[in-house]
Amino acid sequence: MKHIIVAGAPRSGKTTISREMTYLGYVHYRLDSIKRAVFSIFCPDIHDWHKASKVTVQIIEKLVDDNDQESSRMEYFIFDTPHIYPEDVKHLDRNKYLIIFLGYTDVGVEEKVEHILSHDAASCWTQKLPREKLVSLVEGNIEFSKEIAEQCSEYDIPYFDVSHNISLQLARVKRYIEVNS
Repeated sequence: MKHIIVAGAPRSGKTTISREMTYLGYVHYRLDSIKRAVFSIFCPDIHDWHKASKVTVQIIEKLVDDNDQESSRMEYFIFDTPHIYPEDVKHLDRNKYLIIFLGYTDVGVEEKVEHILSHDAASCWTQKLPREKLVSLVEGNIEFSKEIAEQCSEYDIPYFDVSHNISLQLARVKRYIEVNS
């Protein structure tokens, strides 16, 4: 088994796929919540996603190292986290970590906004945003997806584009994890 990192653009299915994979025995860490807490307490001045990415990868490495050294039984983790970059995980041992990225590079902004509004739960943070703010976030996330897709290609890290037919694409991700973890 390997520890798994499922990273990429917000609203790309990272948490969905991570929760589904716990049946394999993985302990699921949703790093978005942990990262927000750590950053708000210890690094309130960090507003740069590139710096945040490096710190998030350090958090992952520390959790895994502590588990390896202190656990009476080995646990394997599946981390889901937005806003980390392939360049910041390229050094991780591929025999110890399975790393995949999800994003959406080939979808229109309005199409993605409509998908989010029609599929996210009423309690989800996206449902509480004004439409113009959601449009702005989706525009940024499409650009982020393009950046991570390019880096994944450069560093030979799997990238799954969930622009269309997200259910089918997440099924492909699930199979990939089952075969490679």
